[in-house]
Amino acid sequence: MIKKQYAGNARRARNCIWNAAGSYDFEPYFMAFHPTGEPDYYFNMIIGFARKWLDEEKIREVFESYRGAGSADEYDAYLWLGIENCVYEKELPERPHLESLRRERAEEFFRVRSRMTRQQMEYESMAVFTQEEARWSEVLGKPVHLAGKKKRMAEALHFSGELTPDEVVLKMREFLTEFCGIEPGKEVRGRTRPPLMAAVMKRLGQRRGQSEKIFVRTADIASPSEKDVQLTHTAGMRFGFAPKEADEAYVRGCFGPSFYSKADMETLENALCTGDDAACRLWVTRGADGQVPGDAAREVRDLLKRSAEQKKKNEAFRAEHALLVRESVKRLSVEVEVLLASYMRELPERDKSGKLLSEKAWRLGVLEDARVFERPGDEKEADIRVTLLLDASMSRLHSQEIVSTGAAVLAESFEKAGVPVRVIAYRSIRGFTVLTRMKEFGEGCGRLSAYYSGGWNRDGLAFRTVDYLLREENPHGEWQDLLLVLTDASPNDAMPIASSGHGMGREYEGAAAVKDAENAVKLLRKNGVLTAAVFYGTAGHLESVSQIFGKEYVRIRSLNQLADGAAALLKRTLV
Repeated sequence: MIKKQYAGNARRARNCIWNAAGSYDFEPYFMAFHPTGEPDYYFNMIIGFARKWLDEEKIREVFESYRGAGSADEYDAYLWLGIENCVYEKELPERPHLESLRRERAEEFFRVRSRMTRQQMEYESMAVFTQEEARWSEVLGKPVHLAGKKKRMAEALHFSGELTPDEVVLKMREFLTEFCGIEPGKEVRGRTRPPLMAAVMKRLGQRRGQSEKIFVRTADIASPSEKDVQLTHTAGMRFGFAPKEADEAYVRGCFGPSFYSKADMETLENALCTGDDAACRLWVTRGADGQVPGDAAREVRDLLKRSAEQKKKNEAFRAEHALLVRESVKRLSVEVEVLLASYMRELPERDKSGKLLSEKAWRLGVLEDARVFERPGDEKEADIRVTLLLDASMSRLHSQEIVSTGAAVLAESFEKAGVPVRVIAYRSIRGFTVLTRMKEFGEGCGRLSAYYSGGWNRDGLAFRTVDYLLREENPHGEWQDLLLVLTDASPNDAMPIASSGHGMGREYEGAAAVKDAENAVKLLRKNGVLTAAVFYGTAGHLESVSQIFGKEYVRIRSLNQLADGAAALLKRTLV
């Protein structure tokens, strides 16, 4: 499972939720923050108590039922007021000090509101503000003056602590039906705006500031600093050219189902599809199974047919150059073994002498087992692993056979030297940056013949996605990751850059795209990933590959240069 990577305030909010829930093996669906971006400790405790006392899955279903609604934030705030009263009453007998914490939260509400300017108040939902004011006034013993619908809403949001989990869900749905016009079981979607209106609303959203929300769905959080909580796009706030359901169906049909669950992909997208990439989507897959469904669209069938034809060409090319492939693998694997000797460590083994293993010492007296010591063994293990990243965009159209065979040479050479290697191909199509896992660690290289080109390439997003996944798999730094990118250093995507301040956006091409890729490589290296490139492209892109990768690249012009070029690159990168 992919976990969200939190920092700063978001991390503190999560820890508060975990402590209140008494559980540390889940990712909270909500976090609570003040308008300043600081964690709301009381409500984060309430979120944790909700996990402890209520049915989390059923609660989440209610929140998801109106996710696309324009007033979803308001509905969130209402329902959490109801849940707050319920879990407070359930938890109070176990935590008597919770009463004082609740009063402090009420006092804080009025203290913060007294300092808000008129402009800040305009950002607030007055309907929600009225209910919050009523709740915290009641907690402090202040008079509450409500009438009509507002009074009925306040009464309805007093979920009793005696309610069962199922009864709480029922209360939530009843409230949504009566006061928000949402029918139970009917999912709410946002309305599609004309392009001009979407652009205007996007600007308004930036001006208003989305960090004013108190309850933040964690799928919408990216928290890069200690000072604030930056929210990513939502379904209704994408750049205006966002991929549609038909585009996702096309990507699934052409490249196979997602490698990760829907929830994990949402985590990835909300962590990575931000800023310049806010309009983009991600798709990680192991590739299509080679079968053409009978009901597949014609364009899907055409692509699958072309990919099958290219696979045969790749296999024929490798067979034609079998001798060169064998010699290249043999030569390069020897070089790899020598170069990576410093990254090999001796595996310890138990013996009758050496360093005493204190946890095993009891065996000496009880079982008369003298093998309670540890010494360096004869077997060695590499603590480095390699990821090959293949540009699979249409710009590789005339070099597909070489890229496929070259990737196999590199992968087989590393495997022969005892170094784990994985191969991922990437491209961008219909707004999706697609990463196809063509070979996993410990898997053979047979699927590499399925490489083919098509689409565009948004290098920066692809590199950042790989960086995210590498950190997810290797959180404690047990492995030294080496990333080798097989590229022509020509990033170019049909999806524009979704930056603010550039009207409807700039094209992802030229200097802007190269700079984006350069920044992504810097991030990889900052996070400890050794990153280099095997450049197979025209002289016109030499300046680009130098800007993106610095000195850590090698240029090859033919397959017979690959082994020597890769060996030279490894020396430059590892030594």
